[in-house]
Amino acid sequence: MLYIKRLQTQELLKNADRSLVGEDVLVRISRAGFSLSYLPAAEAKWLNCPAKSWTDLSSCILFGAYMDGKIIGTCTSSVTPSGNWLEILDIRVDAQFRRQYAGKALIDANVDYAEKAGLAGLRLVTNDQNAVACQFCEHTGFHLQGIDRMADAVTPEELQKPISQRTCQLIFYRQKG
Repeated sequence: MLYIKRLQTQELLKNADRSLVGEDVLVRISRAGFSLSYLPAAEAKWLNCPAKSWTDLSSCILFGAYMDGKIIGTCTSSVTPSGNWLEILDIRVDAQFRRQYAGKALIDANVDYAEKAGLAGLRLVTNDQNAVACQFCEHTGFHLQGIDRMADAVTPEELQKPISQRTCQLIFYRQKG
């Protein structure tokens, strides 16, 4: 049986800083807003993900997903500096338990927390190289509301690419209600 518990101690997440990418994300901009579509990549590839750096873990909210007494996922969030949104900083579910609602349950726990705290909703930032995260956002009620083409353009390799081919951050929001 799956259950979610707020963790009182801040644990460092043990997953590797790499992810397997098998799809490309296409972002379309129209008068109605942003829309995403996905194209299978010719072959899956491993990409390094920048390590998360949270300067003050004591201000983070950490939820754990448990099944049969074993932790199978975690979600770390924090209130944005504006004080209006609960930002999902990191969400991870053990591969063998994905697609069994653990991720959705972790998001729902954060929605409940945000509502009780009087916040406007949730915010989550990912990039267009992480198709799985984009699909997860769409399936859990988030809407793409912004794109930042320069936020990840810090490596010499990224700076050499034309702007249209650089990795870009995608900013998703889920309003309460």
